[in-house]
Amino acid sequence: MTKNKKVNFISWLIVGVFVFFGLVVAGIFIWLALVMPTPPKNTNYRLFSMDKTQCISVITDGKTRYFINGEHKTVPKSGYVKVNISEIEKIGYDIGDEIGICWKKGIYEWEMVNNRSVIIENKLDTLKYKFNTSWEEDERGIPNSKKYHESSCGTFGAYWMKIYDGNNIILEN
Repeated sequence: MTKNKKVNFISWLIVGVFVFFGLVVAGIFIWLALVMPTPPKNTNYRLFSMDKTQCISVITDGKTRYFINGEHKTVPKSGYVKVNISEIEKIGYDIGDEIGICWKKGIYEWEMVNNRSVIIENKLDTLKYKFNTSWEEDERGIPNSKKYHESSCGTFGAYWMKIYDGNNIILEN
């Protein structure tokens, strides 16, 4: 082989290796896109107590979320809390977007939390309903959802539309 043909052969070999690995990487991405489950994109849903006497309607519009007391398809003039959800943890998928609810616990008709949300406007009757923007912390200062695992309480993942803990929430779209 002459020197020119040898250089040409090596160049083609390098190009072939890059093309091969490029196709492998593209194939992996296509496979992941087809095989990986995609979460539901529900922006409006309702969370009910088990006896269905209480309801919280949830409407999400981009990075703004409304928690509305009662069954609603649109945002009313009062009876809601409006929050910014742009600071909610995102680890891979939005698994940090979890909501905790306690029905008729203590002095409140319901108490709920959407961790790391930021209240923009609160038009709830704060003597009846309580909205929290962070989980309670244990004695070491570590946030936990323990309170929302008690009776008449539960937790709900807003991204995957899944009830995580407790049989005390009914989800309806």
